Amino acid sequence: VERAQGGILFIDEAYNLFVADDGKDPGRDVIDSLLTVLADESKKDWMLVLAGYPQQMENMVNCNPGLKSRLPHVFHFSDYDAAQLIQIAQLYFKEHVYTLTEEAHKHLRNVISKAYASRGRNFENARYVVNLIETVILKKMGQRLTGLANPTWEELTTVTAQDIPSIST
Repeated sequence: VERAQGGILFIDEAYNLFVADDGKDPGRDVIDSLLTVLADESKKDWMLVLAGYPQQMENMVNCNPGLKSRLPHVFHFSDYDAAQLIQIAQLYFKEHVYTLTEEAHKHLRNVISKAYASRGRNFENARYVVNLIETVILKKMGQRLTGLANPTWEELTTVTAQDIPSIST
């Protein structure tokens, strides 16, 4: 909180501060500390942003009567749609200096679209895309590249269709 003075304190997955039916939950102490600081009129030069899934956040906010009254603004952000998730993947590859073959791009669009169409309430949104790339696609790419004796820069930075999983993961 001290480092957030004059800025923003962002707590992602803030609902983890509240564990129902656990009297020893240390998150309750964090919530109590936040309440104390939020009530301090001399420390109003910072912003608290709590982020998380809607139902879990509602449960957390309702765990303490004073918390809800000190959090007057609640914003709900829609999930990214499939096209936006594909753009996130493209941006990731561009920022990390990878290129995709046309076939790889087509497979990636299919995987992301299928995952989006079958998403559940806790779909990880952009995190899904990053995890897909880092734990599946780049791993498969690395396995493919280990078979090359002296790969070129182009080979090392080109994602092919065989690097993309055939079904959503």
